[in-house]
Amino acid sequence: MIVVRLVVVLILVSAGCATKKPAQPVMKGSEELYAHRWNLTELNGRAVTPPEPERRAHLLFTPGQVNKVSGSGGCNRITGTYELSGSNRITFAPLATTRMACPDMETESQFLKALAQATKYSLADNYLLLSSDTVLLARFTAAPAR
Repeated sequence: MIVVRLVVVLILVSAGCATKKPAQPVMKGSEELYAHRWNLTELNGRAVTPPEPERRAHLLFTPGQVNKVSGSGGCNRITGTYELSGSNRITFAPLATTRMACPDMETESQFLKALAQATKYSLADNYLLLSSDTVLLARFTAAPAR
């Protein structure tokens, strides 16, 4: 009597992909978004001049599984997340800020409102523009990322 044993071994090789969400794809043209520190130069149609260079309102974008944004409103630090979709759509999740008091809180307050209202972005000639569907909210100038 011959006994035949059939052993089937199934080896699944995973490089951790099953436990991680896939990274959000980089949108066409958005590589430039990540390459710079974006200094706020115009807000709601008005030029923005910081009282001191180190108090310049700015944003830094980091791509990844969770897209992160950080920066400053000119006084307080800003941190949170954003999402890109379509060819030029952007939305910011509610952003967290520190709570220091500074002489010019109005600019920072308007800046945070503009980020909450932003639905579109465009990149051209070292500028980042954030707008709602109908109004330009903020203009930024590219600077080297730190």
